[in-house]
Amino acid sequence: MRRTLAVTALAAGLLLVGCSEEPEPITGEWAADGPQPPGFSDFADGSMIRVDKNGKAVLGTSPTRLCGDAKVTAKDEGDGGGDAYRIAFSAACITVNVPVSLEVVVDGDTLEATPTGSQGGEPFRFRRADG
Repeated sequence: MRRTLAVTALAAGLLLVGCSEEPEPITGEWAADGPQPPGFSDFADGSMIRVDKNGKAVLGTSPTRLCGDAKVTAKDEGDGGGDAYRIAFSAACITVNVPVSLEVVVDGDTLEATPTGSQGGEPFRFRRADG
């Protein structure tokens, strides 16, 4: 009887672990990867993006030139080249020069971000910094 209960409990535990939700691919910290396109002084070489598990983002140049509380939303569209997201602030940061909204594609440990509405501009490139 004890053996049956132990096996049942083990199976239930494994089932629950198997059903646990995976974090979004964008969650974590990203560091600028090489020279960045001009246009945003606090979103250039040495900049970063940090996304928490609650879908909030911080952008800028760490540690003093950061703008936080951007909302991260997954996008349904995609060309199969990675997971697509939008990072957007409800209002522009006054003291930090970063884009108000970004179209983002995450492919493994790389992230490319283009300001929303940008027509054919060069993307900002980032690499996963937290792991």
